[in-house]
Amino acid sequence: MRPASLSMSYFQLLVRRFGETPVLRAAILEGTGVAEADLEDAGAEISLAQQVRQIDNMNRVLGEGWALTAPELWRPSSHGPLGVAATSAASVEEALAVLARYARTRSLSHRFRLVREADALVLEHRVAADLLPAQRRTFVETFFLSIRAILQALLGQAPDDVRYQFAVPEPHHAARVREVLGGEVAYDAPRSAVTVPARYLKARSPLADPALHRYACEQMDLKLRETGAPLGVRARVERLLARSGAGRLPAAAAAETLGLSSRTLVRRLAEAGISYRELVDAELKARARGHLEAGVLSHAEIADRLGFADATGFSRACRRWFRGDQSP
Repeated sequence: MRPASLSMSYFQLLVRRFGETPVLRAAILEGTGVAEADLEDAGAEISLAQQVRQIDNMNRVLGEGWALTAPELWRPSSHGPLGVAATSAASVEEALAVLARYARTRSLSHRFRLVREADALVLEHRVAADLLPAQRRTFVETFFLSIRAILQALLGQAPDDVRYQFAVPEPHHAARVREVLGGEVAYDAPRSAVTVPARYLKARSPLADPALHRYACEQMDLKLRETGAPLGVRARVERLLARSGAGRLPAAAAAETLGLSSRTLVRRLAEAGISYRELVDAELKARARGHLEAGVLSHAEIADRLGFADATGFSRACRRWFRGDQSP
């Protein structure tokens, strides 16, 4: 898979909606590397691989098509500033342009492109990764449900002549897909796309709000700039390390999660005046201080938790970290 980074918001949403029992929650989280505590972090990010593992878990436990059982999950408010900007746009056409331009603020792994045809506007969608048909189908289903909800908000009802094309084989639950989407649904298409007839494009949104729309777009512009800015990258690395198992994460894995190449990660951190190794060291130091002050674990146990080969290596690190400190 290519490097990709996603907001954890959708991951958290699915756990809350479908993890109704401890057993179901455990099944949804299995193998994702996401702990219960991570679900409370509003700014957390995950890799595409983690999101795909969650989808695999849900397809296994709930069966394909689970997204169709809760279409209310994909209403505009679920998409943060992106949903706000789309529904507060002046027209349907402007809302589709917002989705094409800013969808990356919700997930670096998803790509959108607007294509103007003689009698329609087409919003193409693809995931920048090699996925199995069931995985790709689930991503596209949630995308289509989101577009349908936005059109319904802008037009007062979901039009029944919108065309939904899936670039994947037809599943057993295709009848349910057609029932929920309510438009023309085709599988084994050359592209995954939503085609909105031209007669809807100039429809004025009843929710149009120029000031709110401008503010939401400004926030997403800022997000796009911060995603690649040196200080933004440093803050994102610090958050990743803070929620990693032992405070350690290979630089290549961090770069993948952030949607950067390893070389770009190194360069951005250098521009911020720090190295990846120094950030890892700072996280380990903070964790070590916490464990030592708590006084619950032995040095050997702390060393093991923080990924040191032995207690001697941990003790050397402590002498370096806390030399001259009055605390540990």
